[in-house]
Amino acid sequence: MAFILLNALTALILLARKGHEEAVAQLTRISRLMLYPAVFCLAAGIFIGAIWANQSWGRYWGWAPKEVWALITMLVYSIPMHSQSLTWLQRPRWFHLYMALAFLSILMTYFGVNFFLGGMHSYA
Repeated sequence: MAFILLNALTALILLARKGHEEAVAQLTRISRLMLYPAVFCLAAGIFIGAIWANQSWGRYWGWAPKEVWALITMLVYSIPMHSQSLTWLQRPRWFHLYMALAFLSILMTYFGVNFFLGGMHSYA
């Protein structure tokens, strides 16, 4: 996810400078390619976490803030995979802006839940 963020920031800088369309297209292809294993790993982590939760607490899903934000993050990163339906994501500027902003959901999942929200996964 951090690599996709770096690609997005680099592409946005290159788009602001004009004349780097080929480099931006290359960064877009790389980011779209990296999106598939990233979403797979998020989904696998949620699935394995649910199995572990069932063994530990006797339920697969508890609607704790950390679990919900992990699901939100997976859904946020799944949206660009549907760029055929969402035509605005076909444009490199909007795609990279969306991917840069999507990283905020990662920050909320890993840090925001711990410091701002309660629940069984909170360390505050």
